[in-house]
Amino acid sequence: MTRGLAYTMMALAVTAMLVAGCGESPMVEDTVQMPDTDVAQDDEAGPEISEIEPGKEAPDFTAPLVGGGEASLSDYEGKILVLDFWATWCAACVDELPEFQELYEQWDEDEVAYIAMSADGDMSVVEAFLEGHPDWTMPFALPSDEVLDAYLPTRTLPASRVIDGEGIVRYEFKGAAADKVAEAVKRLQAEGEDG
Repeated sequence: MTRGLAYTMMALAVTAMLVAGCGESPMVEDTVQMPDTDVAQDDEAGPEISEIEPGKEAPDFTAPLVGGGEASLSDYEGKILVLDFWATWCAACVDELPEFQELYEQWDEDEVAYIAMSADGDMSVVEAFLEGHPDWTMPFALPSDEVLDAYLPTRTLPASRVIDGEGIVRYEFKGAAADKVAEAVKRLQAEGEDG
């Protein structure tokens, strides 16, 4: 095999790999960072969480919901609101969705609300994905780029935000953190009982 033919074959193989990957993720993936998953966690001690700097008001949003209607921050006044940012092409995000479904079923809907906020950028992609998961009953929404920028300036997925009943972002998590979100919600519920 000549050197020129070898280079041509290598170039074709690289091109084929690049083209094959293009259909798997939308353009938004170029701006999304995946968190470092090599960090070890001590599961026996429970999730270690800490509040963010107090007083950070949640950015207002309105986002269309899968299946119709829309969700706005004002709809959840007086409730703890969990926003879970994910995408269909993000394996860690998809792996975590069943955990959030379990939490969603456990939480009292009068106290806690949850929205899975997709960074896919295309409602039809999310709808097609959810057809394969009819047991997921939690609300799914498609936020605009402006909402994603407001909540996720670095576009790291998966990510979660826990907002208290007064519209203050109390907890922010990067990476798969359903257990931490659950603990944060418990803390906010305990505050409500004490207050």
